[in-house]
Amino acid sequence: MKFILLYKNIELRLINSLVSTLTPNMKKYLNASTLVDLAYRDYIAARFLLNNEFVIQGLTLASTAVEKYLKAIIELTSKKKEWYNFHLDKVEELQELLAKNYKDITQDFDPVFLDILVKIYKIRYYDKIKEPIMIGFYLNQFIGTLDETIHLLEKLIQDKTPYKRAVESKDPNLYENNFVLNKKNKKEFMEKPDTGFSVRINIGSVAHGETTVKGKNISNKYEGRMATFTDFQLNWEIPSR
Repeated sequence: MKFILLYKNIELRLINSLVSTLTPNMKKYLNASTLVDLAYRDYIAARFLLNNEFVIQGLTLASTAVEKYLKAIIELTSKKKEWYNFHLDKVEELQELLAKNYKDITQDFDPVFLDILVKIYKIRYYDKIKEPIMIGFYLNQFIGTLDETIHLLEKLIQDKTPYKRAVESKDPNLYENNFVLNKKNKKEFMEKPDTGFSVRINIGSVAHGETTVKGKNISNKYEGRMATFTDFQLNWEIPSR
């Protein structure tokens, strides 16, 4: 045990020594690269969870994936070190940094999609919820918008990334139900029969409560942004998970 601890201490000192020799630009690149790697892991996990209807878990990782991509772009475009330790519940702070150093690319996002990402971050910690939260969406439309958003963000990053390597290798975890990479018609994809989900967080005096309902095989129109799911009259149920 002592030998292992000694080895780890030596290893840590070597790493710290190497990091201390990096120039500011090299550190920026290293930070951005790490964020992009982590963002892609969250994104690919979110796709798996959403395609299998683990909704809350999938939405949460989709939110953290987009957040990390935005921070990576701030890191890559900023001319000086910026403090960006904000989450999507304070998306305005990240938008301000993006606009200051490059441009606010969230202006190109589907506003319904961005609103869901902001709300889903808030429900990670029930004790911080001050008012009821309702999130209603169609699953296929959300996955399609997530894929399109990540594809847009990846275009802003010049280096070879895990996403680009997965595209080249045609990773099935990335290509499954991905209209962007499979070159499907966007409107047809967004308007095919879908599953609607509504997640409600209610505020109680003692504890908060979460209710999720879903409706199956619902057809809806796509008019350039995600539709919101509010109709529970047709074929809806409370998911078992």
